[in-house]
Amino acid sequence: MIISKKHGHYPAIFRRLPGVLLSVCLAASLLSGCDPSASPPGNVEIAPAKAQKKVHRIEVVSVEDKSIVLNQTLSGTLEAVTRIRLYNEESGRITVLPYHEGDVVKKGTLLVQLDNALLKTDVTKARASKEQAELDHSRVKKLLPKKISTEEEVARARTEVDLASAEYQRQQTRLRRTSIRAPIDGLITERLYEPGDMLAPQSHILTIINPSELRLKADLAERWLPLVKKGQPVSLRIDALGDRKFTATINRVHPTIDTNTHKGKIEILLTPVPEGAVAGQLSRADIKLTVSNRLTVPVHTIHYDPEGAYVYRVDEDKDGQAIVEKVFFEQGQQYASVAEVLSELKKDDRIVSRGYLGLRDGKKVEIAGADVTDGDKQP
Repeated sequence: MIISKKHGHYPAIFRRLPGVLLSVCLAASLLSGCDPSASPPGNVEIAPAKAQKKVHRIEVVSVEDKSIVLNQTLSGTLEAVTRIRLYNEESGRITVLPYHEGDVVKKGTLLVQLDNALLKTDVTKARASKEQAELDHSRVKKLLPKKISTEEEVARARTEVDLASAEYQRQQTRLRRTSIRAPIDGLITERLYEPGDMLAPQSHILTIINPSELRLKADLAERWLPLVKKGQPVSLRIDALGDRKFTATINRVHPTIDTNTHKGKIEILLTPVPEGAVAGQLSRADIKLTVSNRLTVPVHTIHYDPEGAYVYRVDEDKDGQAIVEKVFFEQGQQYASVAEVLSELKKDDRIVSRGYLGLRDGKKVEIAGADVTDGDKQP
């Protein structure tokens, strides 16, 4: 077997390169070890062994005791304060029904007339019975002194007069009720029958409203209901009339809460009624609610963990250095951008509003700028 060994065609310097590099490195090492004051080539600066610790900067706000004003917008549909549905109490055929939706009528105007021919006959019959009973009573009473009649007969005749009089009055009342007149000055909004229709008793025929007084019934959350008072002014807008605002007042606060929605109902009275405003229009009421004497903090300063709500309060250590303390507190209701404080915090306590990253209980901090007292500051 013949084995041949091939040599690479490289210049001799490259074949000796590893040994040359090793010699250079050893020489440089020996030189640097002999001269401790020698500096690295290129004037490279060596970083300190330990970097300087950065200061944790924060911003703060103060716990405030103040009155809070909230704006609530309620929507609903305008309706008439006075709305009367007219029913018949006697059955009969309609003979007169002159007014339609949109007609304005005066109080006492005849709105509905039912056929009353039979009732007129009943009235005449009842009147005759009454007159006869009065004659009988008078005759028996005259015979009493002559001992021809008795006290019992006179009393019975008196009873007959009373019964006949009552029947006569009853028939007269039935006759009057065949004519239905307008109970108020108002506007006809519903007409449900036509002349010639036969009505059963208690049929809804017409609806009349007073257009000079309109109101808005709106629902308000139960938590805000105690802040609303009768007579409180309200700013009202009607969508159909553009961006104009009208002055209205709270006329009534209903005493009960809906168990399903947990909302109460309030009535807002619009008077005088502006031109163009009619029942059925969509309206929006802007109500200002004032909550007085509440200790509050901005909502964005509050944090939560399994133990509850907490904030970082700023205090000072024995050296006068500002440090933060993790304080758990009892939180009350939230009012827009602030929340009520019920315990642990006091007025003018400084709490952290910015710089939460890396913050922990007992950490030293530096407050950036002056203290902020505006509870509505946003992060």
